[in-house]
Amino acid sequence: MTLSPGTRIGNYEVIGALGAGGMGEVYRARDTRLDRIVAIKALPQAFATDPERLARFEREAKLLASLSHPNIAGIFGLEDVAGTPYLVLEFIEGDTLGARLAGGSLPVRDALDVCVQIAWAIEAAHEGGIVHRDLKPGNVMITPAGVVKVLDFGLAKGAAPGSSTIEMTTSPTMAMSGTAQGIILGTASYMSPEQARGKPVDRRADVWAFGCVLFECLTARRAFPGETGSDVIARIIERDPDWSALPPAIPPRLRDVVRRCLTKDPNERPRDIGDLRRELSAIVLEMSSPSGVRAAPADVPSLAVLYFENLASDQESEYFCAGITEDILTDLSKIKGLRVASRNAVARYRGKPVDIAAVGTDLGVRAVLEGSVRRSGDRVRISAQLINAADGFHLWAERYDRTLQDVFAVQEEIASSIAQALRVALSPAEVEALAVDKPKDVRAYDLYLKGRSLYERYTPESLQEALELFRQAISIDANYALAWAGMADCCGQLLIRIPETERAELTRQGLEAARRAIAINPDLAEAHKAEALVLLYSGDLEGQRVSLGRALQANPRFTPAIINMGVDRFNSGDVAGAERMLRRALEVEPQGAFQLTWLATILLMTGRSNQIPSMLERLRGLGDNPFYVAAYYTLNIWSRVLAGELALARQLLAEAAGAKLDTGNLQALQAWVALREGKGKGATAMLPPVEMADRMMPGNAMLAAAVALQDGQTELAKAFMFSQMRERFGRTLVRLMPELHPLLEGSVNTLGEAAMLVWPLEAPMLAPAVFAEFKDVRIASGLAEASTLDTH
Repeated sequence: MTLSPGTRIGNYEVIGALGAGGMGEVYRARDTRLDRIVAIKALPQAFATDPERLARFEREAKLLASLSHPNIAGIFGLEDVAGTPYLVLEFIEGDTLGARLAGGSLPVRDALDVCVQIAWAIEAAHEGGIVHRDLKPGNVMITPAGVVKVLDFGLAKGAAPGSSTIEMTTSPTMAMSGTAQGIILGTASYMSPEQARGKPVDRRADVWAFGCVLFECLTARRAFPGETGSDVIARIIERDPDWSALPPAIPPRLRDVVRRCLTKDPNERPRDIGDLRRELSAIVLEMSSPSGVRAAPADVPSLAVLYFENLASDQESEYFCAGITEDILTDLSKIKGLRVASRNAVARYRGKPVDIAAVGTDLGVRAVLEGSVRRSGDRVRISAQLINAADGFHLWAERYDRTLQDVFAVQEEIASSIAQALRVALSPAEVEALAVDKPKDVRAYDLYLKGRSLYERYTPESLQEALELFRQAISIDANYALAWAGMADCCGQLLIRIPETERAELTRQGLEAARRAIAINPDLAEAHKAEALVLLYSGDLEGQRVSLGRALQANPRFTPAIINMGVDRFNSGDVAGAERMLRRALEVEPQGAFQLTWLATILLMTGRSNQIPSMLERLRGLGDNPFYVAAYYTLNIWSRVLAGELALARQLLAEAAGAKLDTGNLQALQAWVALREGKGKGATAMLPPVEMADRMMPGNAMLAAAVALQDGQTELAKAFMFSQMRERFGRTLVRLMPELHPLLEGSVNTLGEAAMLVWPLEAPMLAPAVFAEFKDVRIASGLAEASTLDTH
């Protein structure tokens, strides 16, 4: 039945029609209780007259409602009025992908960005037990901010009760316009061969449809066109797409992805769309890299070191097991003839069962090292096995039953054995390097590993505990350079978390520790980086730059120094230079969480939010470190608010609460969203206590300050923007946020009055209000060649 404007469906008032199709009619409606726009789908009467079908639909709707994903259009409710079922859906502003493609194919980068987001959505649904069955451009929306939303997830299996046959007339398709024939053709063109034959389908049918969508994004042509439904199905079953339609300039790796998706035999087709998503993300990274990063040549030995399993009954030994793994990885990374996946690259597999072949494909390595550690008293058993990723056969395996004091010898032996197994010749210098920075007493090593584990939590308490552990390690071995560097790192991090009266003494201790480490080992990049950190937070910006340069002279691929140099560029106003450095860090370490966080921040602040979602999803997949969980939600919610997607921001807030985001960060984000929803003073009341500011993400402290300023509470805003943060970010970030410009008035405006802003060529031009806060603005590319570091 057609619904006229003004019709009430529960708490929803119909505004007008949106479209119709085989799965019913869709209307724009207003939620009178929450005052938001929704989509109402009136389902076919067949659902109401078939109890089994309606029950099955309700089960699937509940399952889909349990999925919370930024690229899936949400379900708000299921209503029943006079025996007619209605589905309440998230209303998505924007165009369908089909409408976009009517104007021509997408640029390759845009096509990859859209399809990576589609793959994220399908992957999430598959993990929840849902197969879409009707993926096509007409069921993909693109918001004005470039966010992809996939619609009509598994809301009907499209099969009659008791049959496995897919019926096109009941396929979950919604056409915004057109005839019934158009609806059928629109569905049939994306059917897999097994679906077209009426055979049972599984997630590989979605992989096929995904390949069709990817082909169409690149060509603006359907992979399987035809004048009638029968013509289309015949083509799908009997013929290949016109491969010559693919642009000649697309990367061969991308061409291969399309071909593999459109393999007619489902057994030969990729089974996991997550693998395809990772492959497309890797292609994006290759295309984004200033130097065009490519996979290593086939003859270059490569491996990934998975985190060893902790077999001790004492869970406190977890830090020891992780430390052993990371040190073996570090030792192997010193071998020039060997390419080793970074620690961040393998972190996602920690504590999970893995498919070795999938790890090899995902990380582009030929071999995988896995093992276990069992520690009991002063005894340790380390088992390790090197596996060929291509066929699963062992290349080498060994078990070591030793005392703790022998653990360094075991690490060196494992590294040497792996090099031999992979036919990598070690130079005398590399053999010597394997023994560098190992303490004489294993007790110092044990304390150092505990301290390193605590340091990476970045809380005031964990940093203080780590500092004490590093001191204890030094008391056992006064020549342990890494422990001295760890102590300096802790001092540097604590400088922005303690009262100003205590900073002079902590600065002295930090510089003394860093310089002791440098004296012991002048080529230790970690020591120079730690010195730079202390100098930065004690206010010596130029000294910090010199130390970072020395760290990179010691190790040009040392990503912490590259990242910190990028952050320094940003804070001094050189946003384009910062972007170049952070992209360089990603080139060296593609799975680096900190560089992903900072690059996403730069994209957000320079008006390129459409590039952020896929980057943040990569960040989310790198583990559950609380710092990066907070970064994921902060940047995601912030970007959604700026795009006007307040309903999605609310969904992400709920997800953040479920993910146990700490109170201060969560409350700041809640207040920011409430402010954008027009709640004014009510938003200010939601702010966390100002005492929490030093524990919050800097971005969230700034959002809290913005909320306070909107309410006229300047002193409260200043309190959130405590002096250390203002000194670090006042020159650039505060000036890029018009909401914070009142903080730059009067006596507060002491920083960067003559600052030059170097703006990325690739970004939209900045607003006049922002432009006015800088002495001058210069334009430079953020994507310029950065393989040779442009240090200064």
